[in-house]
Amino acid sequence: MEYTMRLRPYKREDGTFLCRWLTDRRMLGMWCRENFSYPLTQDQLDGYYQDMENDPYCFGFTALNDHGIPVGSFRMSRADYEKRSVHLGLIVVDPSLRGQGIGEQMVSLAARYGKEFLQMDRITLNVFDCNPVAKRCYEKAGFQAEQFKEDDFVFDEEQWGNYLMVYRAE
Repeated sequence: MEYTMRLRPYKREDGTFLCRWLTDRRMLGMWCRENFSYPLTQDQLDGYYQDMENDPYCFGFTALNDHGIPVGSFRMSRADYEKRSVHLGLIVVDPSLRGQGIGEQMVSLAARYGKEFLQMDRITLNVFDCNPVAKRCYEKAGFQAEQFKEDDFVFDEEQWGNYLMVYRAE
C-alpha cells in the first residue's frame, strides 16, 4: 500500500502506540536493549522522553499515515554538528503493517531529514543480527554495514551480534 508518509515530532500520546506495538519481551529487547523494562509502560516512556526534551542532541519522531495516525517511530541522537553525524535509534513500525515497505519509507525519510535539514553527512544506526528483516529494510533505505560486533548483547540465553550501519549523504 503506497501512501504519503509524514514525520512530526514525537508527542506524549504517541506512547500509547509504542506500548501497543512492543508487547513481546524479545521485540522490546531488539528495540531498546535494556533501556526499558518489560512490559513497556507510558510512565517509562514519559520519563525517557522528558529526558530527551532536555538533550539538545536528541529528538524523537513519529511517522504518520495519510490520516495522521502513527505507523512508526524513531529517534535521532548523538547529533554532532561539527562532525556532521547523527544516530538513528529506537526504530519501530506498527507490527500489523510490517512487510509493506513502511519501515523503509520511514527510515528513508529519517535519512533525508538528517541530510537535508540537519546537514549531516553521516547517519548511523544499529541492528542486531537476529533481525535480518530490519537489516534488509535499512539496506533498501541506503544504509550499509560498516562494522559488526559479535556477541554484543545477551538476551536470555541468546547471544546477539550487532551491525553498525551507515548512510552517507552525497
